[in-house]
Amino acid sequence: MLLPPEFDHLVIAVPNLAECVEQYHNILGVEAIPGGAHPGLGTANALLGLEGVGAGASRDIYLEILGPDPAQDPALAASRLTGITEPTVQRWAIHPADFDGLVTSAARSIEPHIDLGEVHDMTRRTPEGLLLEWRLTRRTPLALGGIQPFLIDWKDSPHPARQAMPAVRLERFWATSPDVDTTSRVLRSLGATIEVEAGVTETLHATLKGPGGSWTI
Repeated sequence: MLLPPEFDHLVIAVPNLAECVEQYHNILGVEAIPGGAHPGLGTANALLGLEGVGAGASRDIYLEILGPDPAQDPALAASRLTGITEPTVQRWAIHPADFDGLVTSAARSIEPHIDLGEVHDMTRRTPEGLLLEWRLTRRTPLALGGIQPFLIDWKDSPHPARQAMPAVRLERFWATSPDVDTTSRVLRSLGATIEVEAGVTETLHATLKGPGGSWTI
């Protein structure tokens, strides 16, 4: 399986972060490390490295497990985790070499039309106290049910995948869509082609494999 060269990270949204980290530990045999909280958004994350994803994929790639932050107002996380009642492959990110250029070209796109939403500045502090700063595109609802990736630019911050953490293998990453042709054209326009199969709903899927076993979500 080959991933787009600019693949950055995969987001699995969960209803309870601590419980799902333990669930992943029991199934995959590795324990995700704390990532940090997103101030004002109501969420926090835990991270795992990704490996064995095929030639041509970036080495700086990781898995983000995203859930409500118990230290923040639960209402803040509602918009980011709408409908999340079980672990769900919610969305994914690419880090284009020319972030601004791709944002501009997408805004001018006609066929297919690509709506990336707005560019937002983000921060979080790691458990070690390091402040990470980045920017990303965000739109609500998610485009193509999350199949269309969002763009991310880590600015001068160290990439999260470069820290020491356990890793799992991304055995497969694909999407299902009722309109395979349009979905595939959008992905090609962003340089973010992944496998797309016919399906009733627009949904992302992933199969992860660790020393303890595998899990398809």
